[in-house]
Amino acid sequence: MNAPSSTLESVIRQSGEEWLIDLFAPPEEALPHIQRTLEAVQREAQNRLGTDAPDLSEAALCGEYHRNPLRVRGFFQALGGTRTPAMLLMVWRIIQGMAVKDIHLSYRRQESFEVRVVLESPYGEEDEPYFSNSIHDFALFRHIGLLEIGGAPVFDGFYPLRIREAG
Repeated sequence: MNAPSSTLESVIRQSGEEWLIDLFAPPEEALPHIQRTLEAVQREAQNRLGTDAPDLSEAALCGEYHRNPLRVRGFFQALGGTRTPAMLLMVWRIIQGMAVKDIHLSYRRQESFEVRVVLESPYGEEDEPYFSNSIHDFALFRHIGLLEIGGAPVFDGFYPLRIREAG
């Protein structure tokens, strides 16, 4: 195996999510594909949030990985499951502390799928809704924590799955 060709590749491998690269066909195209996806998510963030947009550059993700590896690992897992920039931005916003306020899901077998998600900050400000028509984006919800507070349902946080652990 060759040494990682970039810091992003190194961080992906360190996080245990090397499948993002190794299972891509062909593997040498994986990193450029991931980079293009990250650029699309960054554009989505800037369009939605302007100067308040989070930095989703390679350097920022690598720096965040060294501070909070589990957060970035969860994001890498999401990146492997969807390419919808708005939904990936939604994931990052949840990772950074936004709460899931509202989810509307519409599905008709062999006809349609749509999900609409509204996030809010801990201070009550809402993001504009995040939409997707890709059924593959539904897989993102398996990363969101589920709990009850006082008997009321709560979606809380975005977490990496423990698909396989070194043993």
